[in-house]
Amino acid sequence: MDELFSAAAARLVAHPMLGHQGKIPGTLELIPHENYRLVYEIEHETVWILVLVHTARQWPPVRE
Repeated sequence: MDELFSAAAARLVAHPMLGHQGKIPGTLELIPHENYRLVYEIEHETVWILVLVHTARQWPPVRE
């Protein structure tokens, strides 16, 4: 799985707009595996990976 996630992150270097619009405004999401969501944002020419979340988890998290 680690190699799968690393490969997905590496693809974002060449194609930062590869993902779709995220559930949180200003973010993008890439699905490297059917059970995982990679959430990231682009700031200038930098891709920031914010979180890798299992799809069974509540996303975005609920704040109490």
